[in-house]
Amino acid sequence: MTGATKRIAPDRSTGLRDQIIDASSRLLIEEGYDNLSLRHVAKEVGCSQMAMYRHFANKDALIQYLCVELYTRFTERMIRRPNGTDDPLEQIHIFISELIGFAVEYPDHYSLIFLVRQKDKELTLQRDKLGREFLQIIRRNVAHLLPDATADDVVDKRFRQVVTSLHGTAALLISHPKAYGLSRDKAVRETEELVADLLKKQPAGRHL
Repeated sequence: MTGATKRIAPDRSTGLRDQIIDASSRLLIEEGYDNLSLRHVAKEVGCSQMAMYRHFANKDALIQYLCVELYTRFTERMIRRPNGTDDPLEQIHIFISELIGFAVEYPDHYSLIFLVRQKDKELTLQRDKLGREFLQIIRRNVAHLLPDATADDVVDKRFRQVVTSLHGTAALLISHPKAYGLSRDKAVRETEELVADLLKKQPAGRHL
């Protein structure tokens, strides 16, 4: 991003913590992880750094909070949205489209949540807990699409392959899109095709 960011006028109708969270979230999206600092956020909000420290001990604590908050909203939406269709393959397609969309819209959040090994064990446990429910929905759909009486270990393997192909494609899309000739639509389409092949289902009639 180029040019100076317009300073946010403090909103006296909300608490300072909420203002810090709102400003930090916007700055992380607009300017990226490397350009986000507590000093920068304090300037945007119009408070002192000491006031910031009363709410967040350091940059890492603030970033972790922002990532967990956004990931919470994402997982809650994922849990609700697939319930709009009973087709297991369509539910997987929704998952693919939504996760790649999440990576494109919030690349720093995506990297910090999925690609960076966190030192904070509590944060890791919280992230895993958040994702467990909607991942179980995907595993259940994988099981429905495989032949009847498929062994659990095979279902688990195919489930891991589905998630691995999706995360791998998302990571390439946000880190090296030109090198791999990827766009958002192409990433979604090719992941759908690979998953369909893994599950022996052809995505007939689906075009992006």
